[in-house]
Amino acid sequence: MDEDSKLKTNKDGVLPSGNVLRTVSTRSDAVLMKEKKDDDNDDDAKCVCDSCTPSWLQCFKGVKFFTFVTLFALLSKVFASTYFGAVVSTLERQFNMDSVKSGVLLVINDMMDFIFVIFITHFGHSGHRPRWIATGLFMAAMGCFLCIVPHIMTEYVPPGGKNAEPSLCSSNTGLPTKQNMTAMYENEMPAGIMEETEGLQSMWSNVFWLMLGQILIGIGNTPLKPLGTTYIDDSVEDHKTGFYVAMLFLATPIGAIIGYFTSFMSLRVYVDFDRISMEEWPQIAQSDPRWIGAWWFGFAVASALLAVSAIPFLLFPKEPIECRKKRTNSEAPAMDIRVVKPKRKKSVMELIKGLLQALKRMATNPAMVFICLSSSSGSAAYAVSGAFGIKYFVDEFGKSNSSASLVGIAILPVLILAYLIGGYVIKRWKLNAKQCALFGFFVDAPSCLMYFFLLFVGCPNSDVAGVTVPYTGGLPGNVSLIAECNNQCGCPEIYNYEPLCINNVTFMSPCHAGCTVMEKQQNSQKMYSNCTCDPDALVQNGACPVDDVCNTNFMLAVLLIIIALGTSSLGRSADIIVSLRCVDKEDRSLALGIKIFIVNILAFFPSPVYFGALLNWTCLEFAYKPTGERGACLVYDRTRYRHVFYGMYTVLHLCALFCWLMVYFTVEEKNKGMDTPNEANDGQEMNDFE
Repeated sequence: MDEDSKLKTNKDGVLPSGNVLRTVSTRSDAVLMKEKKDDDNDDDAKCVCDSCTPSWLQCFKGVKFFTFVTLFALLSKVFASTYFGAVVSTLERQFNMDSVKSGVLLVINDMMDFIFVIFITHFGHSGHRPRWIATGLFMAAMGCFLCIVPHIMTEYVPPGGKNAEPSLCSSNTGLPTKQNMTAMYENEMPAGIMEETEGLQSMWSNVFWLMLGQILIGIGNTPLKPLGTTYIDDSVEDHKTGFYVAMLFLATPIGAIIGYFTSFMSLRVYVDFDRISMEEWPQIAQSDPRWIGAWWFGFAVASALLAVSAIPFLLFPKEPIECRKKRTNSEAPAMDIRVVKPKRKKSVMELIKGLLQALKRMATNPAMVFICLSSSSGSAAYAVSGAFGIKYFVDEFGKSNSSASLVGIAILPVLILAYLIGGYVIKRWKLNAKQCALFGFFVDAPSCLMYFFLLFVGCPNSDVAGVTVPYTGGLPGNVSLIAECNNQCGCPEIYNYEPLCINNVTFMSPCHAGCTVMEKQQNSQKMYSNCTCDPDALVQNGACPVDDVCNTNFMLAVLLIIIALGTSSLGRSADIIVSLRCVDKEDRSLALGIKIFIVNILAFFPSPVYFGALLNWTCLEFAYKPTGERGACLVYDRTRYRHVFYGMYTVLHLCALFCWLMVYFTVEEKNKGMDTPNEANDGQEMNDFE
């Protein structure tokens, strides 16, 4: 008797009748062998390379290797975005871009994520998720390569012009003011400036390539996190998801540190090192505004990393093998008669209708709404840390950029440890969605308290002549850069910021200190003397250093920040778990996509803007561009600066705490990582028997 006859006559087997499939509690060996054979022949369950399914490749199809390659891809993504933010000021100098254009370039990446995330996560979840991710990563790699095109198209031009004249005390009159500077530049522009403006004609072509590259990077990176997370969630038991998600969070601190370190190294090398020998490099200091570092090198590295990380995703099966095993086991219980609907391609209107219905389910789910608001509040603080964190330590505590960067290195191991501990706690005690919400509340509360303490830990304002304190001999309430000692110097309103420290008082420039003599040392360092505002004191280049009390407060502030970031990072895995468990199984990818959408629109887009506006409000003295336009801040009111900075941090984390509480009271666990009846009705789970 052939095998088909055995299947028909065996009462413990499978009795097919049209589209009706009946299973009973026990199955014969023949049926089980047939199922195993069909499963082995199903390429959707194997790691494949086109039509080739080598046996040695199958050992890599598990969730551990998928998590590893996803971590590597996320690290490459964070590296690319961090590196672009680190070199944007160099791009401004290279291509004569103002801050508005560079600001647009910075937000294009998140803007593309904002536009496409809902569509990609909704339609990608029902498709081959690993291949969606791979396609996106290849697109992001192409975007990074396009960011190199401006360097390829730009011919080598050595830095022209002579060094700027020293800002010394002089009796010359008719020096430029903010009012007449624009007219002077329009009518009587110096020859050196005329040469530089010739590059403006090609500026927009360079900006176009950078914008196109950022657009592709933003679209390409969109599928990775939501589709990769749900793929992992399908591969493990529900209480283990938090641990694997915590592993993915390691990409953020590691990728950021690698990005900053790469920018530090590449910007020390001249931009045209690939065209000229080292002996031909311009003999100017790297701090000179004319120095252009090799900003393009990091984009080449990022492009290679993203392309390499995409290749393994092409080989993963459409559906995790662990998920298929769980589904097969769940079909074993007693009599279960199902109607297997034939698969058909849905129309566009049906797809749109399904998306709208899913969006309605999200909007009417209070737990989903509050977890999105909680993530937005916390992400706003993280976005500000990335944009202004290093700047805060430079402005508040008078540290150099390199010293301030050490804070990030100190925070890195704490964040990694916090992510791992948070994921382990969820896995060890098998926390459900409600318990994860309570866990998130309790770990976020100490960080809010630490930020409140930071309101009182900082440095007093430095003594800056004419800005924070009056000149010696001046009236107590008369704080002005022009005083009796420099009144005859003709110091321009638009001046080069070259601070000098004289008798523990910082002067904005040699002219404002009344210095009339400048000597160049062998190392090209300028030494000033004969300063009329304090003629007998020693003159030192640079702003005056901070005192010991300020240094002690700096160490205390770093300790409080490490505690704050460490405790709040413990709840990052809990945030993802609640997002996955408070929605239906088929809505998980869309739920993560909507959360990314809301976080972008409420946190990553506006927070750097309104934080920047508030920090400008604390500025005491601005620099001005040659055209008379206001530029960067030179001197901040440190007390007001600190209160604004960490006051907003405290408010944001208070909002996050409130939202965590509301999640705790409203969350309902709708899935635990198993297949839902809705998915069964679609006929997707019957692939093993077809």
